[in-house]
Amino acid sequence: MESLIFILAGFVTGIITGIIGASSIVAFIPIILLFLDYNAFSLIGASLALDVFVALVVFLMYRKYHHIKFKIGIFLSIFAVIGAVIGSYVSISLPQSELFAITGLITIFTGVGLFRRKRKFKPVTKLEFNFSLKSLKFWLAILLSFGVGLIGGGLGAAGGISLLLLLILLFRFEIHEAIGTSVFIMFFIALAGSLTHFYLINFPITLLIFAIAGGISGAIISARFANLFKEEKLNKLAGLILIILGLVTFLRELIP
Repeated sequence: MESLIFILAGFVTGIITGIIGASSIVAFIPIILLFLDYNAFSLIGASLALDVFVALVVFLMYRKYHHIKFKIGIFLSIFAVIGAVIGSYVSISLPQSELFAITGLITIFTGVGLFRRKRKFKPVTKLEFNFSLKSLKFWLAILLSFGVGLIGGGLGAAGGISLLLLLILLFRFEIHEAIGTSVFIMFFIALAGSLTHFYLINFPITLLIFAIAGGISGAIISARFANLFKEEKLNKLAGLILIILGLVTFLRELIP
């Protein structure tokens, strides 16, 4: 029974990640908690490990269409990974109920944002990033990427949506390049965070393999069929699912 639940949680996560680029925290942990009782720190590690493989699948798809800016992606990944490792060590000392409650709130807010989103981000003029110590954007990029990594390592959110907004608003990326590059960075955040978590605490590898298999399947399917639906409908459907999952997770910690 546990194996089936992990496959389902991974599959739904892959579907949502393939459609909106969100990390597995928004679906994987809430679904597992609906049916099973697991340690928060272990689930965060498993969530990040799942993100590694799902992000890799999506990254390879976007690479085919040359929608990844490797120079900026590698630069941001360095500081994001540092934040992810630190966040992973910090999260082990946080109360389990608070971790799950925060996870639920993140899921709810992500769902509300998606449900209200009516259209794609408009492509804007591309601006070259200035790798200069005198550039305000340079230091903002370091600070924000470190912050995304810190949250990712601490809460199991590899930062898909946050990275997407960072690349669009700060670097003025076109939407396809923003998604591709954000998933590229997300891969390294998830890899660093998951390795740190599994170094600190054990998790059933067999169950994780089931979740990864489901996640990869979901990501491939969603990537193939997402374009058959209008984006507004996809946003509303995904947003509604996330709101429900987030509420269940949050209320689970409030009600004894």
